[in-house]
Amino acid sequence: MRLTLDRLTALRALRVWRRTGRALPKARIDLPAPDPSPQRRWTARLLPLERMALDVAPTADQPIDVVVSSAQARLQASFAHCRVRSTSVPERSFVDLGDGLSIPCPELLFFELAVVLTPEAHALLAYELCGTYARNAASPRLGDVVYDLPPVTSVERLGAYLDLLGDRPNALIARHNLSHAADNAWSPTEAVVALMTCLSASEQGYGLGRVRLNVRHGATPELVSLGCRESRVPDIEIVGTHVGFNYDSTLHLNLDAIAQATTDGDATEAIRDVRDKYLDDLRRNRELAALGCIILPVTKQDLFAPGGLDAVMLEAAMVMDEIDGGSATSGVRTILGPMEQQRRHRLIWSLLPWEEGVAHARAALAWRPWEHLAL
Repeated sequence: MRLTLDRLTALRALRVWRRTGRALPKARIDLPAPDPSPQRRWTARLLPLERMALDVAPTADQPIDVVVSSAQARLQASFAHCRVRSTSVPERSFVDLGDGLSIPCPELLFFELAVVLTPEAHALLAYELCGTYARNAASPRLGDVVYDLPPVTSVERLGAYLDLLGDRPNALIARHNLSHAADNAWSPTEAVVALMTCLSASEQGYGLGRVRLNVRHGATPELVSLGCRESRVPDIEIVGTHVGFNYDSTLHLNLDAIAQATTDGDATEAIRDVRDKYLDDLRRNRELAALGCIILPVTKQDLFAPGGLDAVMLEAAMVMDEIDGGSATSGVRTILGPMEQQRRHRLIWSLLPWEEGVAHARAALAWRPWEHLAL
């Protein structure tokens, strides 16, 4: 069998591959012709369902996405939605995953998905592809995340590939969404905070500037000699400023672990672990401040509470103006009106890992700005 997956099905296969911890093959190939061998025709039995994170075989109602090089090469199968890809993309734009399965290279896949995903989800995909984590292939919103993985591309490589595609509409959209992304994201929620920092006010973001992620800062020998860490890594830094953010998840104050340990009979160790983590976070912020990095913590509650992230970003803007100069504060204040806040909260909620996020995403997509204009 030889088959090349496309678009969202290819993204599922890429996530399945990444979550094994293997680096993506560096070799690139041209689009291969589909071949059902050793069978004479295509049937669902041929498909490696687990490699596409599918529990059941695809059907005409829920087909897989496949790409072929010509109309004559289309699969004669109801379970496949075939798209013809001619020579309109750069040569050697596909990756062989082995055992007859191929996908577009990450750069082509990012380009293709520009008109499939929302702009925000598309930018978050760039964070994922250029980062060290992979979302769940079958349930990217709610499923488990695998961390500490090698990136499959970079912002620079994505941009260079898009440049080869010129001014095509898809390329223009992809290039714009890529402008809000950065390399080396370590988690999906960190990426959401970074994205909201970068997005302009007209796109329901805060417009504080571009970011860099997880850059290590070394302490001075004097601080190390006094017991400080040799280095610290803030999650997010706003480029050209001394300000940034750390996303402190519930693991940074894991009260559930204490409650569970109390139920089991002895919470001493759990209490010690939580205390040590809490104290280390305090020292982290203090040591980074000594190195000239004012890092504001962002919590889960800040993301879910109405106005929570607004307050954090306004505080960041005030620090930027105080230390770096400028007018970031006035820029954030202009987007704190009730209607702007409501839309921004809906956008943030639509990007977070919870069941209600789907409904907020649909509501955000259905919003029509002209319906809210005063006549």
